[in-house]
Amino acid sequence: MQNMNRIRLGIICVLLGCHFLGAAKDDSIVSGDWRFKGHIGSRIDRIAQNRILSEEAWASIYPETEEAFRVRQDDGAYPKFGAWRGEFWGKYTLSVIAAARYYDSDILKSRVAEAVKGLAQYQNPNGYIGTYKRSDFLVGNNWNIWGRKYTLWALLEAWELLGDDEILEIAKRLTDHVISEVGPAAVDIATTGKFHGMPSSSILQPVVKLHYATGEKKYLEFAEYIVSRWSEQPDGLPDILNKGLAGEPIHKWSDTIDPYDWAKGYELISCVEGLVELYKVTGKKDYLQAASNIHEQMVKWERSPIGSVGFNDKLVGSNAMINALSEVCDAVYWNRLSFEMFKQTGDAAYIEEMERTLYNSLLASFNQEGDWGLRRLRMSHAHVPAQNHFLMHHQCCTDNLPRGLFQAADSVLMRKKKTLYLNLFAQGEGSIELDSGRILEMSLDGDFLNGESCTVNVGLEKSERFILNIRVPKWSPWSMVFVNGREEKTVQRGQEWIEVDRKWKDGDVVVIKFDLPLRWELYEPSRAETLFKPAEEYVDLWASYMFKGATSEELTKRYGHVTSLSPEDALGAEKAITYFYGPLALARDVRITKGDIFETLPFDPSILMAKLEQIRPAKGMWKAFQLEFKDGKIMQMCDFSSAGNTWNKDSLFSTWCIVE
Repeated sequence: MQNMNRIRLGIICVLLGCHFLGAAKDDSIVSGDWRFKGHIGSRIDRIAQNRILSEEAWASIYPETEEAFRVRQDDGAYPKFGAWRGEFWGKYTLSVIAAARYYDSDILKSRVAEAVKGLAQYQNPNGYIGTYKRSDFLVGNNWNIWGRKYTLWALLEAWELLGDDEILEIAKRLTDHVISEVGPAAVDIATTGKFHGMPSSSILQPVVKLHYATGEKKYLEFAEYIVSRWSEQPDGLPDILNKGLAGEPIHKWSDTIDPYDWAKGYELISCVEGLVELYKVTGKKDYLQAASNIHEQMVKWERSPIGSVGFNDKLVGSNAMINALSEVCDAVYWNRLSFEMFKQTGDAAYIEEMERTLYNSLLASFNQEGDWGLRRLRMSHAHVPAQNHFLMHHQCCTDNLPRGLFQAADSVLMRKKKTLYLNLFAQGEGSIELDSGRILEMSLDGDFLNGESCTVNVGLEKSERFILNIRVPKWSPWSMVFVNGREEKTVQRGQEWIEVDRKWKDGDVVVIKFDLPLRWELYEPSRAETLFKPAEEYVDLWASYMFKGATSEELTKRYGHVTSLSPEDALGAEKAITYFYGPLALARDVRITKGDIFETLPFDPSILMAKLEQIRPAKGMWKAFQLEFKDGKIMQMCDFSSAGNTWNKDSLFSTWCIVE
């Protein structure tokens, strides 16, 4: 079914080819179908069951999102404040759509159709669909266009899933009304809402998708208008295209305005993703180059060792701070941008970023039961559970995370013409349409984190020649490939792909072997000198965020406990390392570590490179390790995604090892 949807979209693209002047669409890398097994698969299944698949979830979680359009109370505090209930129909429906594709579920497809039908009854004759009574409450503290962005996005993906052109008509009427309010002849979109118009102008991505679907020039013109407004604001922000082309770190885009006051994480990332989408349609290389530069600067200045980005959802040069506090939504959208960049460039570095974020930040972001998520990730002490946003069963990170996990499946097995890409090595199975039109079946067996190898089984109705590009992960000093028991190639780290070009047949078996030494990444406190304001000024927020927006009684009622920290708990901005095994960041956790989880280590590389062995994990953990140092010291650690997963001090943890 998913392949049929892609074929349908391909036909649409051909019919509308005249609209894509110089576009890069024909060179994009496309996804196959993949379903994870093993630990990642069971984690996804548990979350999906509790949030999306079960009848109980649909009966309790979905209706709240639709009700917000009936009551339209997000501007109840007009003109002082406008809320963001309007985002949840789109965010939740997008996760349901992703689940429908992942599980190839007719039940979920019918639920999506039901959701669109329910939403459509609240569309005004002028096209407006929203959760504000006053659609023209645009300037000031509000999230009016932001909410409509998610509604439009979900409508377009529902159309792609179901093929019902009435959905496209709903989307067009909605967008036409948006253009009448914030288009060239109306209010400047970059002056609307909060954060220098970035939440509003992130509607760029679905607007480009609408042009892609319809071929109507007015939507492309509106997209170009949005980009043009970024550079025309009096204070010089956000200016995403020009600043991106200049290759400047985001937190240095203004000499006078604190990035904490404007550089909102996944809102800015969403705008950059919109640039990539616009590049695919127009072929204008500046759009892709700006996105590439921004991604590069974020790796350098914003991305933490666990693959999260930002501090408290702001892009402030965040990896200069050892006391991390990152939003799960930012990690989800960071992976979205990395994925889109890989599809356009084929650069394996983008998959490296996706893998780091998946195995660490994303797998850590839901509770063990799979029914609720985190609001903020820390790298030490305790994470921050989400408080619901206005609706009982919804919060932005909780609604976004499932879609981030399903997207990881889209990145496993991909194709560009006659070249296939095997990008991730977690257990699972899937299929992909070859350039010839035939279907390749593939399964991936074996936990490479246990045995340092995995096995790929190939299924083909008829033998066919193609190239299989197997990613060479940076965490493995060397990688080796055997085909049907015969060594094919061995490569050293530094090469991106192992290219296997042969005539493949049904039953072929590929074994991939890795080397997984213990390694570490270093935090240098001198980085803090690059921040707009001293790192110490962020510590109070790092410590107190648990209580933001909720009373201790409310937290106790929801979680059964209250986790509080004080500024004195914060780690000093000292030299520190994070240990890794394969893509896994490791952490000390009081449930398994014997001794002080904050104990310092000597900064001696000959000692720090310990002998590692896997040991029995504590209850609720996935992986556990014992490190034996050359000086005789023994230390126990677990994978980061397991650390702190009780969400209280019963699993106090630290991913950093302070070294002296």
